Amino acid sequence: MTMRRLLLVAMLGSATVLALGRTASAEVKVAGRPDAVHLEVHDASLHDVLAALQERFNLRYRSADALEAQVTGVFDGPLRRVVARLLSGHDYAMQVTADSIDVLVLASQGPSATVVAAVTPASAARPPLTAAERKHYDSGHLR
Repeated sequence: MTMRRLLLVAMLGSATVLALGRTASAEVKVAGRPDAVHLEVHDASLHDVLAALQERFNLRYRSADALEAQVTGVFDGPLRRVVARLLSGHDYAMQVTADSIDVLVLASQGPSATVVAAVTPASAARPPLTAAERKHYDSGHLR
């Protein structure tokens, strides 16, 4: 009987160590300004990532969803684009003003998918302009 208790305690201890090990590996690093955000994420929930951005910048978000999708990747760019990339796979509405961003996450488009971002080097060449983009550029309407 004592041997069974020892075995049970050992199994529970192992399960606890494994569970704590997974949560300890989640990491979110935020740097930069709203117009040039650098975000590094490793196995963190979307909720944790948005909370970190909310802490650092003038970003507010609301959601009825728990936002438990796991995120891993490096995100660079203006805050509104970084948030849009994070929320790919979700239906959302975003209101951008001169000094803040408000996001309403409506629903996930699929079953709890994991967001993984491909890292694009800053020195990557931009693809050539399409005919419509070229006409727009030549007419002086730059975006």
